[in-house]
Amino acid sequence: MDKSMSQHITASERPAASFTPAPPARHIPYGKWLWQFGNKTLLVERRAVLLGALLMLALVAMSLLAVSIGSAKLTPWLALKALFGESTRMVEIMVFKIRLPRVVAVLVAGAAMGLSGCMIQTLVRNRLATPDMVGVNEGATLAITFFTLYLTLGSWPWWAAPLGAVVAAVMLYMLCRNPGEQGYLFVVIGIGVSELMRAVGEFLMSTESIVHVSSVYFWTMGNFVGQGYSVSLPVAGLLLLLSPAVIYFSRQLDVLRLGLPTAQSLGVNVSRVQVAILMLAILIAALGTAIGGPVVFIAMAAPIIATFLLRGRIVPLWTAAMLGALLLLLSDTLVRVLADPHEVATGIMTRILGGIMLFIFLLRDKGQAD
Repeated sequence: MDKSMSQHITASERPAASFTPAPPARHIPYGKWLWQFGNKTLLVERRAVLLGALLMLALVAMSLLAVSIGSAKLTPWLALKALFGESTRMVEIMVFKIRLPRVVAVLVAGAAMGLSGCMIQTLVRNRLATPDMVGVNEGATLAITFFTLYLTLGSWPWWAAPLGAVVAAVMLYMLCRNPGEQGYLFVVIGIGVSELMRAVGEFLMSTESIVHVSSVYFWTMGNFVGQGYSVSLPVAGLLLLLSPAVIYFSRQLDVLRLGLPTAQSLGVNVSRVQVAILMLAILIAALGTAIGGPVVFIAMAAPIIATFLLRGRIVPLWTAAMLGALLLLLSDTLVRVLADPHEVATGIMTRILGGIMLFIFLLRDKGQAD
C-alpha cells in the first residue's frame, strides 16, 4: 500500500488500541495489613505486629538490665559497651562468661514455656491446661532426675526431658482421648499425672545422699544458676527446627477455636491434628524444662496476657512466646536483686507472681459479679 492510499483509511478502520483493565481494589479487613511479596500476599494482624515490635524492644532493654545487675554492679551503658567489645577484659569476662549465658538460657526457656502453654490452652480450650499443670514438666523432670542420679554421664542430660514428657503425654492420652471435648477432665487427669511424677522423683532423690542430690533438688525448684550455652544453644536449635511445624499447625489451631464440629466441616482431621499439636507442644515444653527445671506460672500467664492484649483476634503463639521470655527474665532478675547476695531459685519468684496474679483476677471477677 502506497502513501496516497494509506491517507484514505478512516479512523474507524484503524486497529483499536489494546486496554487492560486495572485489577479491582482488594478489600482489607479492619485491623489487618496486606503484605505483598511478588505474586504472593500475606494478611497479618496489625495489632500483633506492633505488639511484637514493642515486646522485642522490651526484651532487649530487659536483657541489658539483667546483664548489668549482679554482685558487681554495672551500668547499662557499660554493659552495652562490653557487648560490642569496647570495655575492659574483666568486664567482658563478667558479661560474656557469667551473666549473658544465664540471660540466654532464661530467654530460651521462657519462650518455650509461653509457646507450649498457648498451644495446649488453645487445643483444650481451658486456661488451666498448661504443661506444668498436666504432668508434662514433671515427666521431663523425672527423666532428668533419673538419668542424673543413676547414670554417670559427665554432662547434664537435657536430652532426657522429651523422653519423660512423652511418657506423661501417653498416660494423658490413654486416660483422655478427646482433650478438645473434655477440657476439665484433661486438666484433672493431668494434675494426677503431675503429682505421680513428682512423687516418684522425690522418692528417687530421698534414697540418695544430700550431697548427691543437692544440685538436682535445687534445679527441680526452677533454677538457672550456672546455666550456660551447652544446654540453651542445643535447645534453641531444636526449637528453631520445630518452628515450621508450629507455623503449619497455627492455622489448624485457629480453626479448632471455632469448635470441633465447625473444624470438621471445614475439612480438618480433628483427631490427627489434636494428637500432632499436643505432641508438638509437649516436646517444646520439655525442651524449656530441660534448661531450668519445672518453672510454673509462665506457661499459664503468658498466653492469657497475650490473648488479652490482642483481644482474642488470633491464636497468639509468637506473642505468648515473647511474653513468656519477658516474664521469666523479669522473674529471674527480680529474684537476683531481692535475694542478693544469696542465690534463690527463679521458680520461687514465679510462684509468688503467679499467686499475686491469681489474687488480682479473683478480685476482678468478684468485683464484676457484684
